[in-house]
Amino acid sequence: MKTVARELADSPLKWLEGLGESSDIVLSCRVRLARNLEKFVFPWRADPETLNTVAGTIRSHIAPDNSKKPLRSLVIDSLDPLARGILVERHLISSALARGGPGREALVDEKGILSVMLNEEDHIRIQAFFDGLRIHDAWKAAREVDQALEDLGYAFDGKSGFLTTCPTNIGTGLRASVMIHLPALSVLRKIGRIVAECGRIGLTVRGMYGEGSESAGSLFQVSNQVTLGQAEEELLEKVYGVASGLVGKERSARVRLLDVKGREFEDRAWRAWGLLRNARIVDRRESLELLSISRMASEMDILPAVPTIAWNRMLLDIQQAHMQARAERPLGAEELNARRADVLRRLFGSLPENGAI
Repeated sequence: MKTVARELADSPLKWLEGLGESSDIVLSCRVRLARNLEKFVFPWRADPETLNTVAGTIRSHIAPDNSKKPLRSLVIDSLDPLARGILVERHLISSALARGGPGREALVDEKGILSVMLNEEDHIRIQAFFDGLRIHDAWKAAREVDQALEDLGYAFDGKSGFLTTCPTNIGTGLRASVMIHLPALSVLRKIGRIVAECGRIGLTVRGMYGEGSESAGSLFQVSNQVTLGQAEEELLEKVYGVASGLVGKERSARVRLLDVKGREFEDRAWRAWGLLRNARIVDRRESLELLSISRMASEMDILPAVPTIAWNRMLLDIQQAHMQARAERPLGAEELNARRADVLRRLFGSLPENGAI
């Protein structure tokens, strides 16, 4: 019988399919809406009874409106640390929500498109995920849930907009973000300039898991910094436009990389491929770097072709909680590095030297 953690690790994520616009470079996009209920104090001041009442109110209200897209309720305190880690690695909940507490829940759909966090920083955090640059599809999905809940009565001010715990979320309460792979721009040392340019127009660039996380594997999150003073459509277009521009810059950088470092780059790519096929121990950061260079070289027809969905799945399969959930027993740090190498070796060892899967 599967544990909850193993079940969550094996559950589908629609964005992994990589069928959306520019999915070779933009892995996924997310739209998140922050909301609070006007009849209740905000989570940071609420007592356990209030938090549980808020969660029950939202859960019972949202279920009928999503009968065609049923949302599964996951009470954080009922999950073990491993199951919580799976949800964090899949971006379905935040690290803050994973710490648990009264009334903290996640409502998720069976394909990982929708996730509603209850009583994190705000009463409600609605998230919608899609592959590639389908940011407007993500907005539509998140908005449907938002509309299903709004008759509960949101905390709203006619001048300021939606009221939230953090001042940077006041206004629309909308955060639009893209997860983007920029290895050529990283190799050519262009990321610093990109970060500065994004900052000047109100966007921020962070690592794979958001604020404070590392940017290993040339994976970055690009999102809007504030939500006040602009309409939802303006924020969406800004993030979409910048992401589209970065896709173009990354494609040009790959051509430039071949011009200035052709043989050196090809050698580096084949060395990375060799390690992925043969290494016995590899840590998380090194594995992300190896996958990054190999993915770029594969997309440039230097290395054998690998489907986008396979690259995306590997990013999850090498994460610590996912590996632990599939192991027969708890693994120590060295065993995890060996298990990670096994996971990569099994996949890459099955690939031909000069052909697709």
